Amino acid sequence: MPTPTPIPGPAPIPPATPARGRAPRAVRWCRDLAMGARFAVTGGRTGFIRTALTALGVGLGVAVLLLAAAIPNAMNAAMARDGARSTVPAAAGSGPTDRTLLITRVSSGYRDTPVRGRAVRAEGPHAPVPPGLSRVPRPGEMAVSPALADLLASPEGALLKDRFPHLRITGRIGDAGLTHPGELFFWAGTDALRGPGEDIERITGFGARNNGFDAGPLIVLAIVVGCVALLTPVAVFIATAVRFGGERRDGRLAALRLVGADRATTRRIAAGEALAGALLGLLAGAALFLAARLPLSTLTLADLGVFPSDVIPNAALTAFVALAVPCCAVGVTLLTMRRVTVEPLGVTRTAPPLRRRLWWRPLLPAAGVALLLPQAIGGLSAGDAATIQTIVGTSLLLLGVAALLPWLLDAAVARLGRSGRGSQAWQLAVRRLELTGTTAARSVSGITVAVAGAIAVQLLLTGVGIQDAPELVRTRWTTVQARDGAVPAARAAAMHARLSAADGVRTAHGLITSYAGPARGPHAPAAPDADPEPYPLAVADCATLRELARIASCSDGDTFLVKDGAYEIPHPGQRLALDPVGSRTGHRRPAVWTVPATARHVAGRRSAPPWLTGPGLLATPGALDATLLRRPSVSTLLRLDPDRPDAIEHVRNAAARIDLRIDVVPGDYGNTDDDDVLSLTRSSLTAGAVAVLLLIGCGLLLTTLEQLHDRARLLSHLDALGTPRAVLGRSVLWQTVLPVALGLTLALTCGLSLGTLLVHMAGRALQPEWPAILTLTGTAATVILGVTALSLPLLWRLMRPEGLRTE
Repeated sequence: MPTPTPIPGPAPIPPATPARGRAPRAVRWCRDLAMGARFAVTGGRTGFIRTALTALGVGLGVAVLLLAAAIPNAMNAAMARDGARSTVPAAAGSGPTDRTLLITRVSSGYRDTPVRGRAVRAEGPHAPVPPGLSRVPRPGEMAVSPALADLLASPEGALLKDRFPHLRITGRIGDAGLTHPGELFFWAGTDALRGPGEDIERITGFGARNNGFDAGPLIVLAIVVGCVALLTPVAVFIATAVRFGGERRDGRLAALRLVGADRATTRRIAAGEALAGALLGLLAGAALFLAARLPLSTLTLADLGVFPSDVIPNAALTAFVALAVPCCAVGVTLLTMRRVTVEPLGVTRTAPPLRRRLWWRPLLPAAGVALLLPQAIGGLSAGDAATIQTIVGTSLLLLGVAALLPWLLDAAVARLGRSGRGSQAWQLAVRRLELTGTTAARSVSGITVAVAGAIAVQLLLTGVGIQDAPELVRTRWTTVQARDGAVPAARAAAMHARLSAADGVRTAHGLITSYAGPARGPHAPAAPDADPEPYPLAVADCATLRELARIASCSDGDTFLVKDGAYEIPHPGQRLALDPVGSRTGHRRPAVWTVPATARHVAGRRSAPPWLTGPGLLATPGALDATLLRRPSVSTLLRLDPDRPDAIEHVRNAAARIDLRIDVVPGDYGNTDDDDVLSLTRSSLTAGAVAVLLLIGCGLLLTTLEQLHDRARLLSHLDALGTPRAVLGRSVLWQTVLPVALGLTLALTCGLSLGTLLVHMAGRALQPEWPAILTLTGTAATVILGVTALSLPLLWRLMRPEGLRTE
């Protein structure tokens, strides 16, 4: 009898994976985000293009943020190299030893580029070695920076090479001795340095301090506000970029709902798609950042620059960017999906549209004004707390613009829609804005914030520049000056003759300057700290003195007293000690000279070089023998041929052949480091604002093209009904112009208000620079026209009867 087959019992439930609906929350999030990321990179050509555009937009913003995060490290590295060249002076009154070095600064230029260096003489075998060198240059030797070596070896530097005929290049300066790669710097060995003086220092080492970038509060304010004005629209753009292709994504989410996904799952999948674009954007931003490091090495700020190896983002800021961008992508997508209802048969937006509330939007700019107002009333403050207060206040004001724009656009469009007036193109544009006003406002908010910030900083920089302009005295003279006895008074005539013979010199006037103070009695003890302020003294012929003061008649032997306000000047018959400072340095008593009784009072000329204006004493050679001065400054005032642009270079070459320590000051004397910083900040801000506008314009173009794709069937219907293409083209134009026009109006209002606050904080008068403001607004208008023009080909292609076919 056959054995009955046993009936199998119920199979045991494996302790394996729980059901999908019971999976842990973290697992469900990771699984849905990964699915969305796969859809982003494998969703066909359309999905790939959308992901690539998102990655490009996010990557551009990330690159800017990484560059901003690299600024602290780059500036610290530049400051450290600049501080490495600072000197450690020897003890007061100490003499030469085998470990001391005599050093003096040498300043020159070549075709608007500064050429700086140091002349040194070692006083012993163990003298300190300059940074970037392996030994101290001997007399007749010169070590140069790589940029200066390349310039001297090129045909363009032939004229500069003639400036150092008595020096031979024996080495190159390493990176540790340079402030930036393009610096034109040299160390020259000379035996002309005999001892410490006004411009000569005896040192025992290098690297005494970290000089760094010592900017005033106005410069700090301009840089801080400029960075905020550029980075705020970038952050707005990143939030916009992660929404590219949202309309296309809705169809895929509806299909997922059809196969059983719930609404929470679709939101997480949508967030995964945005997350994939953001992560790819991080990689693209890192690549763009690495590519931008080399061009940054060509920029300088107040004689400080960076090497590519210095541009390293701060670790904390980099980690913040790496975490904030993906979180921003996920958060913005989830927030957007709250107003979207994804059903199996399609996607609908929450209807009716939510009415935008106004009450909280003005609070952002009001809080910004409240933070900036104390400094606007009480004056600009220094310190980290004041800087943070300025950053937060400026950011809130600019973000307030982005918050007010959607409400303003909705209010304007609703009013225009109720009126029912205007052409067909106008009505089509207004109706479309009623349906997609949020997308339009989101796209334009970046332009609004960028223009508002740029206008505010332009007002600040213009106010500072105009207020300070009267203090910068311009002179028509090119001044050549040998200070601290580099050229003795006995050789002054030879120096004047050599400079007068330089190519491109039209006229030349020579003079010798020094100081004179009230003479003490022959037995009075030396008390330098108790000496009164000495009077400026100049010795020159009558033709030169007429250029310094308003002199009616003059002959050799005359003396003149220049009075300026309440400043004291010598009186006729007073006994003066000549060159008291130089005599004390040389431990010799000064020569005594009596002001002639025939000395006359005259008025000075403002056209004279700045260091020769003001009160003082003018004498002709017949009245005062210049050889009595121990350490005079021998100067020559030159007027150059304006048709010879290289005339100043020939003058510099002639001066260098006399002595490397001779300074040549061009006729546009008066620029300061702060001027250079303000100028660079202004130009950088303008370039950055234009770049941000173009960047946002690309996003606006992508949004417009996406909307046209979504309206393809509607456009085909309009074409079938006989709607002219020109009408639709104008409707696209109005659809772009209206939000941007409202945004620019809001940007002008906010920018002028913020700029007024900043100018009052700086204690300056408001002077709007309308050409710069019109340049920014004109760039924004160009962006609008460009977006419209680039979207028209797609519009014409979509207006075809084939678009009405269906399956």
